[in-house]
Amino acid sequence: MIEQGNDGDARIIGLKEAAKLLGVSYTTAFRLVQDGELRAFRIRNAWRTSTAACDEFVKRKFDEQALICQSVEMK
Repeated sequence: MIEQGNDGDARIIGLKEAAKLLGVSYTTAFRLVQDGELRAFRIRNAWRTSTAACDEFVKRKFDEQALICQSVEMK
């Protein structure tokens, strides 16, 4: 699980930090936002997301990959 705040709640983070958490470049994180894959919002000119949104993205990708692997194994 991606780190949460001290009380276990999600933290609001910038895309640079989200990119670091996800192990991708800033450009890739920005594209994920533009494509609607990573939930985010803008405050003036700065994009923000949350650790919870990053968690959701990672979980969704794991689930998608598991389905792909299962369908390949059935062939």
